[in-house]
Amino acid sequence: MIQRIQSLWLLLASICAFAGLKIAFYTGNLMPEGNESPGVMLYQEINGMYSIVCNVLTIMIAVMAFVSIFLYSNRKLQIKFCIATLFLEITLIIYYWFITKLFKEGTYSLGSLLQLLVLVFLLLSVKGIAKDKRIVAESDRLR
Repeated sequence: MIQRIQSLWLLLASICAFAGLKIAFYTGNLMPEGNESPGVMLYQEINGMYSIVCNVLTIMIAVMAFVSIFLYSNRKLQIKFCIATLFLEITLIIYYWFITKLFKEGTYSLGSLLQLLVLVFLLLSVKGIAKDKRIVAESDRLR
């Protein structure tokens, strides 16, 4: 299990996703709704705890990446889990991007790099699982 490199990639993806719950993706100033005075702004951080959608998606991504480590005996299911997690991560990044458009001004933080790392780690794990699948198929053919 742990000697396979994709298990390491999945563990790192899970750790980065869990870190996204507390580490900010974007920080900036948001205009409060119903406020007519132009000088008043609200400082806000976007992270995995920003809204219920962010929270659920972030936790699902982290748990699915962690659970797929233990699906090593069923590579077909493991690759499906990884691809589903990959699509959830892309959905979360798009959701974050739409939220950032509501801000008057701000900057991307360390959490944005973490979300990109989750994507990279998931892609690397899918590549490793596919490589393992190919090796097993070749060894079965030789027998």
